[in-house]
Amino acid sequence: MNLTRALPVKLLMLVCMSFALAACGSEKEESEGERGEAFGTVCEMTQLSGDTGLPQDFPITGDVVFVKSEEAGPSLIVEGYAEGELEDVYDEWHSAFESSDYEITFDEREDHDAEISFEGGGQSGQVKLADECGDGRIYVRVTARPTE
Repeated sequence: MNLTRALPVKLLMLVCMSFALAACGSEKEESEGERGEAFGTVCEMTQLSGDTGLPQDFPITGDVVFVKSEEAGPSLIVEGYAEGELEDVYDEWHSAFESSDYEITFDEREDHDAEISFEGGGQSGQVKLADECGDGRIYVRVTARPTE
């Protein structure tokens, strides 16, 4: 008799676990889609027509298209995209910093994103690269703030 009572309980637990696992998977897919859409908007914008606000001597690679520049408190955030693969775009930015008066204070490259933190020219901040645009484009965000 214990066996007949235990079987429905086990089946109910199995069904509940299946629904819980399915819900976790769909939440992950939705959040990844939302993240891609947020980056994708920047990746489809047209080039900024004015000055980015970055210092004149700031190391910028030639293939970057800046599309948006805004102040957030004392920080300046400039967003855009670059044509190419993440590894190549990262290597170009790294070289640009190494051949400038800016110091790299931290750098990291992973499979789908990379960061280069910097200091120089009275500024400190970070260049963020993300393989989120698709179509051979890499999302670029420069965050800079005064150090003085």
